[in-house]
Parts: sequence; structure tokens; C-alpha cells
Amino acid sequence: MLFLSLDFGTSSIKGVIADEKANILQSAKAEYPYQILPGEKNELTDADLKNAIKKMCDSFDKDLLEKVEVLCYDTFSPSPVFLDDDGNLTYPNIITHLDRRSRAYSKVVDEVFGNEKYKNITGLLPFAGGCSLMTLLWFKDNEPEVMKKTKHIGHLPTYLHYLFTKKWAVDLVNASMLGVYNTTTQSGWSEEILDAFGLPKYCFDEIVEPGKPFGTLTKEMAEFMGLREGITVTMGTNDMAAAQEGALNFKSGDVLNSAGSSDMISILTDKPVTDDNYYLRNSARKGIWQIYSTTAGGFAVEWFYNTFCKDLSRNEYYAMIKDSLENIKELEEGFTPYLSGDRQSLEKKTASITGLTLGSTREKILVAMLKSIQSVLYGTICRAEKFVTFNKTIKVTGGMVTDGYMKLKEMEMPGYSFERVDDCTVKGNIYLSLEGLNK
Repeated sequence: MLFLSLDFGTSSIKGVIADEKANILQSAKAEYPYQILPGEKNELTDADLKNAIKKMCDSFDKDLLEKVEVLCYDTFSPSPVFLDDDGNLTYPNIITHLDRRSRAYSKVVDEVFGNEKYKNITGLLPFAGGCSLMTLLWFKDNEPEVMKKTKHIGHLPTYLHYLFTKKWAVDLVNASMLGVYNTTTQSGWSEEILDAFGLPKYCFDEIVEPGKPFGTLTKEMAEFMGLREGITVTMGTNDMAAAQEGALNFKSGDVLNSAGSSDMISILTDKPVTDDNYYLRNSARKGIWQIYSTTAGGFAVEWFYNTFCKDLSRNEYYAMIKDSLENIKELEEGFTPYLSGDRQSLEKKTASITGLTLGSTREKILVAMLKSIQSVLYGTICRAEKFVTFNKTIKVTGGMVTDGYMKLKEMEMPGYSFERVDDCTVKGNIYLSLEGLNK
């Protein structure tokens, strides 16, 4: 049995064709640009998304594509979408997790509902970029015509699944990331929250477990992607939840650090304990939750290059990073790691560099920046250690993983060792699908 497993990241889609043991036979990738618009808006256009799907599929061997029997996928999130009954976007773009237009609505949630009560239901405070309730409230006030036309609200998996199968669903993980779900009890949509904010209950579809076979590929999409009509499509999910499965992390205390465009940590737990400084989300498995936090990773490295190192070629810059990490010393320089804000804070935060002297170099500032990223992740570990018994080996995946970066993580997170794992998201989609097919 062959699978086409798709990973929709922040800036690109990666796809692999693999067998039932997740042995990858062929892989392809296509980028899509996100739109940065006034008012802290960050969006992905429908056309760019579909063009990337087409470009990626066209890169595969056609004979191999025609042998695929199962389509599975994961996506970045939060990624709010507004859809009519025909699956058309009533607002033309997908909102990405980098969007902050709804920042002021965090205060509205507190005034109307109360932050503590909200956290005890949803597993998190109303963080902009952390869940989608504030985005929904922004649209309710600022785009009322969009809301009038909208019959289905979800994240990117809801849109993609309808595109692939003409079936409506919200996966278990993204349900908890919409911010209107009973996360701490995993008991479905919160009517109390929906009623408090005047959101229509009919817009929130059936919640389906990731990996469950849920429809077959339409003729239109089969022709578009070069696949056979009628192959099984399994329910997709959030990228970090899929990556945990691909890393073979299933138990409370298992930890995954994804070091890519963002540097993220996900701790599995069977105790739904909330905290003001992290997100509690569903995992891909009922009865297990994720304790989650994130900060800028590759985005910060890219910013540093564009700001301080344009005199270097890309290869020279990466060599500088490698050399700097291999020769880490005590630093006077410090860095606060909020280049993309702080998705675990209700206040707007920014980054800063401290401790500069005439002896400061860009290499030292670079190391200070990379060290600061680890402090966010380690802070989450320290909070969770109070009630979670940890697996002391943290698995690490993502494009930033190098020997030097792993060494830095070990220095900044004492008591833990780190193991590299690759292709976790695309493999996780396959493992979830196999489990769903065998139920």
C-alpha cells in the first residue's frame, strides 16, 4: 500500500510517497508566499496554496502517483478559514498563525467571559496567534458580510478535507485550537463560549479523530493532483500532533522539539493541567494532551542574516553559525527572544539585545539569540516537571537541527539528552492513517 503524505508548513508544502512502513520512495516540495498586510495581517492566498499543491504533485513520478491508495496530511495552525456550503472561501484567504489583527480581542474575551474561566475550559488564555476565537470575533465586528455568508468555520484541515472529499469535519487537535472547544475535558464544542460570543453553532462541524478514513478523493482533485479517483482520504491534523506520532511519542512524558521556522516544544501528558504560560491542546489521541509553547526559530536566523550578514553568502553564513555554536563561550550579550512576539503572552512583546560592549561581535549576538530561544522551551519544561514524569530523552526534528544546535540545547536544558528524528510529520500522518484503517 502506498501513501501520499502532505505536510503544509508555514511557507511550503512537502510531500512524500511512502509505503506502509513509512519508507519514503520519493519526496517533493513547493513553496508558497504568505501575504504581510497592514494591520498585523498575515495570510495565505487560495491560489498560492493550490498552485503549490499542483507544482509539488507534478514533481512526482506519474506512475508512482497512480499507485497511491491513501492520501493523508497535516497543516500549520491556527489557520482560520471561513467557508460556504459549497466549500468556497467567504473570506478569500487563509489566516496564518503569524496574524495578529485580533490582538485587542484578548481583552474582550476577558471582559465578556473572564480569562481564568476561559483557560479552565479551553486550556489556554486568549493569546493572539494561539487560538482562533479572537480572529472570529474580529471578523464578526469588522467583516460582517463575510460572517453572513459563512456556514463552516475551521482551520486549514477543514478546507483541505472538503476540497479532497466534499465532506465536512474538524480534526480533534484543531478543534482545541479554535478556542471554542472543551479542551480540558475533551468533550466537544463549548456551547457556553459560543453563546457568550454570539457565534453560530451550526458553523462548527463534526469532530473527527486524526487518521480516520473519512471520504474518498473526488474526480476533480484526482485529475488536479495526478492521483486515482476514489482513493481513501484520512482525516488530517495539526503538524506538531502529527510529528509526535512520527517520532513514536505516544505516552505521557514523551517530548518533541521541532526546530524549524519556529522552535516549538510539545510535551505529552495525561493530566490536563493549565498554566498562564503555555497552551494545553489535544494530541492526536483522546485521553492525551499536549503542553505546548513556541518561539521564533528559523525566522530569527533569517532575520539575523538579512539584518547583520548580507555581506556573506548563504554558505558563508551557515558556516559562521556552525563555527559560532562549536565555540560557545560565556557571553556578556543577552537577547530577549520575541522577534515574532510571544504567543504565550497577552501583552505585545518585542526582542532586544542587551549587554553590548566594544568587544561585542555579530557572532556573539547570534549565539545569544539562539540561546534565548532555548529559554522559552526550557521554561515550559520546568513548569510541566511539577506534574509530568518526563522521558529524559527529548526528540528533535526540523531543518535547524545540527550537531552544534543540539549541543546548545543540551547546555541550556540540563538533565536532558537529545535525539534527532527526521520526517516526523509525514511519517506521523502515515502511522495515524494505518491505525485508522485497521480500526
